[in-house]
Amino acid sequence: MQTEGLVITGTAQRTAWVNNVHPPVEHVAAGVLSVPVVFPRHPMRYTLSYILSDDSQCVVVDPGFDSDQGHRQLVKALASLGIGPNEVTGVIATHHHIDHLGMARRVADQAGAWIALGTDERRYISAYEDEQSEVRLDQNRMRAWGVPEVTVPEVAITARGLRRMRNLPDPDYRLADGQGLQVAGRDIRIMATPGHTPGHICLWDDAAELVLSGDHVLPRITPNVSLAIRGETDPLRRNLDSLRRVALNDHYEVCPAHEYRFRGLAQRAEELERHSQERTGEVHSALESGAASVYETARKLTWSRGWESLQHISLRLALSETAAHIQYLVTSGAHGGVPGLPPGQGDFST
Repeated sequence: MQTEGLVITGTAQRTAWVNNVHPPVEHVAAGVLSVPVVFPRHPMRYTLSYILSDDSQCVVVDPGFDSDQGHRQLVKALASLGIGPNEVTGVIATHHHIDHLGMARRVADQAGAWIALGTDERRYISAYEDEQSEVRLDQNRMRAWGVPEVTVPEVAITARGLRRMRNLPDPDYRLADGQGLQVAGRDIRIMATPGHTPGHICLWDDAAELVLSGDHVLPRITPNVSLAIRGETDPLRRNLDSLRRVALNDHYEVCPAHEYRFRGLAQRAEELERHSQERTGEVHSALESGAASVYETARKLTWSRGWESLQHISLRLALSETAAHIQYLVTSGAHGGVPGLPPGQGDFST
């Protein structure tokens, strides 16, 4: 199936996405199984996990959000391969988000398996020492971004959210850019693709011409690139660099963590870069028209469901995305910035 220039290879996945249901478990290639793992109460609905297996090894990539239902889905998929949950040898997460790394601890503990993340994927906010101090810090940051006082509790990190992030496991191994990894009889090449998170990685199987892209490149949705509370101080610039890197292997089949498989990586990467640049132009226009904070700028932008529809985590992500675009303008020398942005390289705490 061809849609807007992309060749959709996961046709059943696309049909399921359009119809708002879960797709089937699918054999992507010999020894590669795609498994939808539920992401409860979230618009993304599920994460596409991948099981890489042969007679001696079984590695789960992006095991998904930790829930009993999701665990049952993963165990059932393993059973279809004749693999028990205690026979998983390793878990790789493309990045440190809860819908990717969330079930890693449960899977690894049950099997005594190792967990691996990219070299630059760090805890940052979940490494707090004092829970309430961290909450106050984030609330003050939202105020610096111009968020109205009545809205601050809605968008700021909560103590409960902090505890949930802290429960995410630390890795046993770190995977570096360019590193080779033998997984279930496959030669996997690691590529660092910072942007969506500072340490996001993609996994390339050159022999099979497959790439497990995590959230870096999706076929329809534009992945969120946010100015996070700590860590990367110019994430949009890093993301654009990463898009240019992956675009060099256009003929590979892309196995993303959401939506559906496709071919046309170069075109999709170029579309995402063009969208980012257009968005940066819109942000610049908002600033030039008088917006003096992240919040005021975000209110002037075009949002797919309208500004008024943005609430809670959606509103926070919108603000963080807007901040990333403003910071990109600052580091490009196109604007002087607004309150609450990092002053330079390294962590920041405003």
